[in-house]
Amino acid sequence: MKSIVKTPSRSVSPTVIPIRPQLDANLNGSFSQLVFHLDAVVIAVLRRWSITVLRLALGSVFLWFGALKIFGASPVILLLQQTYSFLPIHVFLFVLGLWEMLIGVGIIIRRALRFVLTLLCIHLVGTFFALLLNPYLFFVQGVPFCLTADGEFVMKNVVLISAALVIAGHEVKPLSRR
Repeated sequence: MKSIVKTPSRSVSPTVIPIRPQLDANLNGSFSQLVFHLDAVVIAVLRRWSITVLRLALGSVFLWFGALKIFGASPVILLLQQTYSFLPIHVFLFVLGLWEMLIGVGIIIRRALRFVLTLLCIHLVGTFFALLLNPYLFFVQGVPFCLTADGEFVMKNVVLISAALVIAGHEVKPLSRR
């Protein structure tokens, strides 16, 4: 255990302050052993299941949002119409919905993860293109760093891309040379 050495202004000898607080001696170590054991168990469970939970959550979000677009029930339809007014909106929604559902299913069942996660990153990076097409929808009076609710909706994709990168780092197997 490392200690911090502190020299008070009136004293010549240093005072040692432990970084980790000492546990009460009356506990006879049983409570501290329980805490350390529970900590180890929680960490072991997190290491075993956290990537799986992240993968299932991310896949479910994409599957759900894609289905909403296909069935015309997505809350972002108006935003997409205003941003991509030059595209036929019904075709665009259907293709985008299928793309998102493909990503969701692929992530959930862990098939072709390299391809699916690449599609996910392309899709999410593509959403940032909307910021350039119609900045007044995403920034208050067009001022960067002052986001509207739609701007926050787009910027949260940074977290989704990060989640995809974590999944890729843990679930995608390296290519083998044959």
